[in-house]
Amino acid sequence: MPIISAKDVGLRFVKSYDKTWTARSKLARLAGTLTGRRQPVSYHHVLTDINMEVKDGERVGVIGPNGSGKSTLLRVISKIYSPNSGIMKVEGRLSSLLSLGTGYNNVLTGLENIQMNALLHGMTMKEIERKLPEIIEFADIGEHINKPMKYYSNGMIARLSFSIVLSLSPEILLIDEVFSVGDIAFKRKSEAALHELLDRASIQVIVSHNLDLIANHCNRAIYIEAGRMKMDGRPDEVIKRYEQDYGAAEEKTESS
Repeated sequence: MPIISAKDVGLRFVKSYDKTWTARSKLARLAGTLTGRRQPVSYHHVLTDINMEVKDGERVGVIGPNGSGKSTLLRVISKIYSPNSGIMKVEGRLSSLLSLGTGYNNVLTGLENIQMNALLHGMTMKEIERKLPEIIEFADIGEHINKPMKYYSNGMIARLSFSIVLSLSPEILLIDEVFSVGDIAFKRKSEAALHELLDRASIQVIVSHNLDLIANHCNRAIYIEAGRMKMDGRPDEVIKRYEQDYGAAEEKTESS
């Protein structure tokens, strides 16, 4: 049975303020290394004490202000990031629609990236061979499928991302801001396919600012603020709390 379990999960990044590597800054760093007087390292805590368990049949919407750690949480679940503390446990076949280009090698062709990503998603070579024509047809990027991805537009990368993920049968599906790209025909095709994919996944975790989507599609919601879970419960109750905290500020911004 698929499950996501986080116990006291924390993630931090090293703060780096010195973006300009001048000769003076390099000498200062070298002197600090030689004398043992290194500058103290400071950290930005992106996630702190995340505790949650998502079980079969749950569709979890993750909401919160920009920079709160929502997308980072998905990346920890998908093992793009490893937590600095705590334990993140994921059991089940996992697929994700995250940022454009995540997990791709720009030097490889679109076809080679399909094969590589399909393997990373747990597909066998036989499955890849069987589904390859379907993936290529859905992406609909013509002869570019045999060109290196460094020449792709964002639209082409998104099409390829959709095509790979939509060909899978995941037990756990992670989505960061449901997006549709390309012309009107492709938008309609991708949205329809995405709904079919949602129907197939046993567990769904969706990050979105679209509160109507969270309210109508999800049966659970998590509100994250400053890297901490502020509320976990029914979507209507969690959304109400979030709107109480940030609704007035957003209305003031829109009116100004």
